Amino acid sequence: MKTAILSVLFLFVSFLSFTQEKGDTCIARIDKIISLEKRALEYDYATVRCWETGEYELAIVYANRGLSICDDNDFPKVKAALLNDRGIACDYLGRNSLALKSFFEALRIQEKLNHPSYEAYILGNIGLIYDNQNLLNKALEYHKKSLVIRRRIKDEKGIGASINNIANIYHQWKQYDKAIASYKECIAIDLKYKDTFALGDDYNNIGNSFMGLEQFDTALDYYNQSLAIRSQMNAPYLVAQTVANIGTLYFNKKEYNKARPYLLRGLEIADSISGKDLQVSVLDLLYQLEENVGDFEKAHTYFKMFTKAKESTDQAEDFVRQTEMELNYEFDKQKEKDKLIREKKEAQDRLVLYAVSAVLLVIVFFSMLLFRRWKQTQLQKSIIEEKNALVQQKNDEITDSITYAKRIQTAILPSEQLLNELIPSQFVLYLPKDIVAGDFYWLEQVKEKIFFAVADCTGHGVPGAMMSVVCHNALNRSVREFGLTTPGSILDKTREIIVSELSKNGDSVSDGMDISLCVLDSNAQTISWSGANNPLWIYRSESGQIEEWKADKQPIGMYSAFVPFTSHTIDVKKNDRIYLFTDGFADQFGGEKGKKLMKRAFQDTLLQSSTLSPIEQKQVLENFYFDWKGDLDQVDDVCVSGIV
Repeated sequence: MKTAILSVLFLFVSFLSFTQEKGDTCIARIDKIISLEKRALEYDYATVRCWETGEYELAIVYANRGLSICDDNDFPKVKAALLNDRGIACDYLGRNSLALKSFFEALRIQEKLNHPSYEAYILGNIGLIYDNQNLLNKALEYHKKSLVIRRRIKDEKGIGASINNIANIYHQWKQYDKAIASYKECIAIDLKYKDTFALGDDYNNIGNSFMGLEQFDTALDYYNQSLAIRSQMNAPYLVAQTVANIGTLYFNKKEYNKARPYLLRGLEIADSISGKDLQVSVLDLLYQLEENVGDFEKAHTYFKMFTKAKESTDQAEDFVRQTEMELNYEFDKQKEKDKLIREKKEAQDRLVLYAVSAVLLVIVFFSMLLFRRWKQTQLQKSIIEEKNALVQQKNDEITDSITYAKRIQTAILPSEQLLNELIPSQFVLYLPKDIVAGDFYWLEQVKEKIFFAVADCTGHGVPGAMMSVVCHNALNRSVREFGLTTPGSILDKTREIIVSELSKNGDSVSDGMDISLCVLDSNAQTISWSGANNPLWIYRSESGQIEEWKADKQPIGMYSAFVPFTSHTIDVKKNDRIYLFTDGFADQFGGEKGKKLMKRAFQDTLLQSSTLSPIEQKQVLENFYFDWKGDLDQVDDVCVSGIV
């Protein structure tokens, strides 16, 4: 009993001293500890306190210092703890690859130490990383592994944590009733053990599921209980998470004035702790909120901030290898610094022992030191030049690859010659946002029938282009291989092919496309049409107005409530004009106030130019688009087609 009391007292004193120290002051204190194992362990305590209080970058600094000590000594238990806690800090910063690397290294050590409770803890952390990356089946696999171990060793608190993690996956699969039942089981366990940290998570998560069921009052009650707990814990990321959830609740209720202050508070905290994933989700909601209330200037500002933050998180994973190299460099630099300190101390000892030759030894030593530094400078200069050349080479290779991919994508699009041959009076305005695009147009002929479509695949750039190839191929197969001729059945079969192609490895992908598809018959005065989210506009020459045919509100891809697509038969007369388009033209920001163009202005431009030839109307649309956009960035791919 006495030993236990002393241990608790030591941790309490360490905590008090840490809370009064930051950065270099804390490092200086820890480095005075004589025992290397205790010094490494103290760095782990500092790491934990930092990620608990939202100082994630500093947590990584402390963890790396502790790991540097463990790398030079045999302290496996401490090393595993440091790796795990560094992984948690990286997780909060959205550095998923480095977090996984740390967790798997820690797991290998704990397996050798045969410490099942820590094994289960790390397995759960790995599951959370896969959960963050939306690899839910993979996340569920690791959470179940963790739960099996915890049930075997009868770790009731750990069982509650695993059930909570599995409930989060049920929530993301929109199985809200199963999620709520699991969360209530967790609450009972955590109340029993008075685990306030876990209760903060439980109340926040169950609030999410009640919000999914649109039981907003119940959800708000749980969020407030979570916020009360988390505010007392001095855990800013968790506070920001719950505050943002309350803002999301009011947003979903369309109570925008109540939602705004919570979202702004969540964004402020996320910015202060570099919580990238939270920044992205809150900025997305703020952009939609301001657009819904008509403040397009603020909407545009938040949209730009959202795009920049999202690109930052997307690119973070592409540079993980460079991050690891920089980490190793920091370790090597610290070792070199320690080596120079030892050499200086040895020189001072020799000065006492060899007084007669002291001056000569000092001169020789500093001469060698200066020479070594000169050589190191030359070597570092060479390495930097080599690295810059390699980066430029890789950049050129990537650009060349994407440019060649454009040739491939262009090759699958209908040629201008084929368009003019099959549909003599038409135009296509095609403006990719990047080198390659997610938008595409498609043309096929079977006997007297001509099939023409304009489609918008998920994303733009390289991901969008890859989806466009899959969707283009699915359209071809629906007509050529399966012989379908009605637009609704073509879209049904195309969806079936795309879903099959994107789920072959067992992980479902929600990507797909929106499309407007016409079937033209040269022997009839009618067209057949079907649309997935994208409508059809027809300019009626007799009335001088544009008639809109609404699309089915579902995509070509994974969808929770899919129904067969509707085929419409539409009468057309001489001089009527058919328009198919994606949302890129109407969604462009510009003009004097930087507002979104919107469909009304797009339609007015079509009406004003509807009596011109197709080629002249295309030029009018293109000039209007670039005049509107001005110096602002293009926000999406643009594809507009007109057929007379």
